[in-house]
Amino acid sequence: MSAKTRSRWGWGFEGEMIDEDRLRERKEYLESALGFPDRPVLEPVPLADATVPDPAIEVPNHLADCCSADRAVRARRTYGMARPESIRAFHGDFSPAPDIVARPTTESEVESILAWASEQRVAVSPVTGGTGVAGGTGPPSGDVRAGYAGTLALDLRGLNDVLEVDETSRTALIQGGTLGPDINDQLDEFGLHLRHYPQSYRLSGLGGWIATRSGGHYATRYTHIDEFVESVRMVCPAGTFETQRLPAHGAGPDANRLVCGSEGSLGVITQAWIQVEPRPTYRSDAAVYFDGILEAAAAIRRIVQSKLTPANCRLHDRVETSLYGMDDLEKDLVVLGFESADRPTDGALDRAIEICAAEGGVCPDGPDHYGPGYGRDRPDDSDVARWGTAFQLGGAGSTDVPLCVVGGTVETAVTWDRFPTFHEAMLAALTEAVESECEMGHVSTRFTHVYPDGPAVYYTFRAPGAPDPDRRIEQWQRIKRAGLDTVMEYDLTPTHHHAVGRDHKEWYAAQIPEHYGSALRAVKAVLDPAGIMNPGVLVDPPERE
Repeated sequence: MSAKTRSRWGWGFEGEMIDEDRLRERKEYLESALGFPDRPVLEPVPLADATVPDPAIEVPNHLADCCSADRAVRARRTYGMARPESIRAFHGDFSPAPDIVARPTTESEVESILAWASEQRVAVSPVTGGTGVAGGTGPPSGDVRAGYAGTLALDLRGLNDVLEVDETSRTALIQGGTLGPDINDQLDEFGLHLRHYPQSYRLSGLGGWIATRSGGHYATRYTHIDEFVESVRMVCPAGTFETQRLPAHGAGPDANRLVCGSEGSLGVITQAWIQVEPRPTYRSDAAVYFDGILEAAAAIRRIVQSKLTPANCRLHDRVETSLYGMDDLEKDLVVLGFESADRPTDGALDRAIEICAAEGGVCPDGPDHYGPGYGRDRPDDSDVARWGTAFQLGGAGSTDVPLCVVGGTVETAVTWDRFPTFHEAMLAALTEAVESECEMGHVSTRFTHVYPDGPAVYYTFRAPGAPDPDRRIEQWQRIKRAGLDTVMEYDLTPTHHHAVGRDHKEWYAAQIPEHYGSALRAVKAVLDPAGIMNPGVLVDPPERE
């Protein structure tokens, strides 16, 4: 099982973060290739010098075996990985630290914790890997926190086993605190794996994936974790909520869907039956280049509407690739990939390349076919492999914070007919905000997932930020707001796969149908009568007399 200590502020583990040489290489790249002004290189504030308030409540005697008020433990469970949270953690501001961190190893301990918290009016924030990027991972602060006697972070990582594997049905019963690598390590002995790989894969786990409706890096078919869920068990303050283990049913609204995306606001996801499958035997991929985003989008639309269901079908504009150090690519890149445990994949990829060619795409290096079925390993010098390596390093490197870079994303999903107009408006809004707040910067585009009726489109902004952490957070917030306001002008969604949390809540309230918020609050009142579960996420906490 994973035993490493997570970084308090970055994507990775302590001792494995970006070293000084690589950080200075990134600084040089930002300044020379991207045109940023001279970047300072800051050091994180040591925990000994950080602001971590004393706990407002004490650990109850009957929970002493699974709870802690240790200063370092509480600091590490203060934040997720939203950019403002990373900046505050880097600069040693752990003001919203939970009063208690609970680490249950059994469901009965979870039940006892929730019973005590309900009785004592203690806000509970469930957390698995702590990688949420929408401000929904840590305890509440400000006015919301003031309505509670204290706060408790409920760390699920003690529930970290694959309990049962049904090889016939290809499903597995997995505990909610199991991290991605641990899930697949335990499934390996059965020759199976869970085909869900978010960028946070090595740091995040099943309970968090289900709670946030996590999206993995597969472009079609299995895009969100809820498509793998067969049944789920959630411990709520009012009791246990467990759905039937069935492949499908037509009996009213699906109860699984109530749990998927609940973001810890209803209860604690302790285990779930999940669809698993053999690892692919055949793989095929290719890099296709286009002279414009709209031409690439037209090709991708035709591919996904052809029902070819590629595992990878990602669009990266030339700004996007340059931000990850691949500035030698002077066209817009479409990465295509197919995989199968049953049959060769070369035919499907060949057809996808034909569709791209009809829309102006070129594939100068041709396709690659690899895996046990083809008798060869994946080539490591292709642009597809280069992109994969650069993308993973870019997500894990955490260079933006120490170099005072304002970086962030805005994501949504849009129908194909509206994409061209929306795309133009979004680039204009984000570019104007970046230049207004930071004087210069870059805005890039990619498709993360594609559907027959439209893409999940993702915009990244990166700009030189102020050394002062409060000002840098303000810059991030204003640029993000410009993007989200544009999203809502087009009646779209503020999140495709990164959850609502607290950061997207304002725009989520504008997206949902009339009365839906009231209906959700009514469900919460039944499952969480005292209103202790992740208050301020999804819906407002109940008013108190």
